[in-house]
Amino acid sequence: MLDKERLLVISKCDMLDDELKAELKVELDVAFKDIPYMFISSVAQQGLTDLKDKLWKMLND
Repeated sequence: MLDKERLLVISKCDMLDDELKAELKVELDVAFKDIPYMFISSVAQQGLTDLKDKLWKMLND
Protein backbone atom coordinates (compact mmCIF):
# COMPACT_ATOMS: atom_id res chain seq x y z
CA MET A 1 0.00 0.00 0.00
CA LEU A 2 2.87 2.39 0.72
CA ASP A 3 4.21 2.09 -2.81
CA LYS A 4 0.98 3.35 -4.40
CA GLU A 5 0.77 6.87 -5.76
CA ARG A 6 -1.14 9.25 -3.51
CA LEU A 7 -3.27 12.31 -4.04
CA LEU A 8 -4.49 14.56 -1.25
CA VAL A 9 -7.89 16.12 -2.01
CA ILE A 10 -9.21 19.00 0.07
CA SER A 11 -12.96 19.34 -0.33
CA LYS A 12 -15.38 22.17 0.42
CA CYS A 13 -12.86 24.67 -0.96
CA ASP A 14 -15.75 26.99 -1.83
CA MET A 15 -15.88 27.82 1.88
CA LEU A 16 -12.29 29.14 1.87
CA ASP A 17 -11.38 32.68 0.98
CA ASP A 18 -8.33 33.28 -1.22
CA GLU A 19 -6.12 34.26 1.73
CA LEU A 20 -6.86 31.10 3.71
CA LYS A 21 -6.46 28.95 0.61
CA ALA A 22 -3.03 30.53 -0.01
CA GLU A 23 -2.01 29.85 3.61
CA LEU A 24 -3.13 26.24 3.29
CA LYS A 25 -1.10 25.82 0.11
CA VAL A 26 2.04 27.02 1.90
CA GLU A 27 1.46 24.61 4.79
CA LEU A 28 0.63 21.71 2.46
CA ASP A 29 3.78 22.35 0.41
CA VAL A 30 5.82 21.91 3.60
CA ALA A 31 3.88 19.08 5.25
CA PHE A 32 3.16 17.03 2.11
CA LYS A 33 6.00 18.05 -0.19
CA ASP A 34 6.07 14.69 -2.01
CA ILE A 35 2.30 14.25 -2.29
CA PRO A 36 0.32 16.19 -4.89
CA TYR A 37 -2.85 17.89 -3.66
CA MET A 38 -5.84 19.61 -5.13
CA PHE A 39 -8.83 21.60 -3.92
CA ILE A 40 -12.35 20.64 -4.95
CA SER A 41 -15.92 21.68 -4.27
CA SER A 42 -18.86 19.58 -5.38
CA VAL A 43 -21.34 22.35 -4.58
CA ALA A 44 -19.49 24.95 -6.67
CA GLN A 45 -18.39 22.34 -9.25
CA GLN A 46 -14.74 23.36 -8.79
CA GLY A 47 -11.90 20.99 -9.59
CA LEU A 48 -14.09 17.94 -10.22
CA THR A 49 -13.03 17.44 -13.83
CA ASP A 50 -9.37 17.87 -12.86
CA LEU A 51 -9.81 15.34 -10.06
CA LYS A 52 -11.47 12.84 -12.39
CA ASP A 53 -8.73 13.28 -14.99
CA LYS A 54 -5.96 12.94 -12.39
CA LEU A 55 -7.48 9.78 -10.89
CA TRP A 56 -7.95 8.27 -14.35
CA LYS A 57 -4.31 9.00 -15.19
CA MET A 58 -3.11 7.53 -11.87
CA LEU A 59 -5.10 4.34 -12.43
CA ASN A 60 -3.86 3.87 -15.98
CA ASP A 61 -0.16 4.65 -15.49
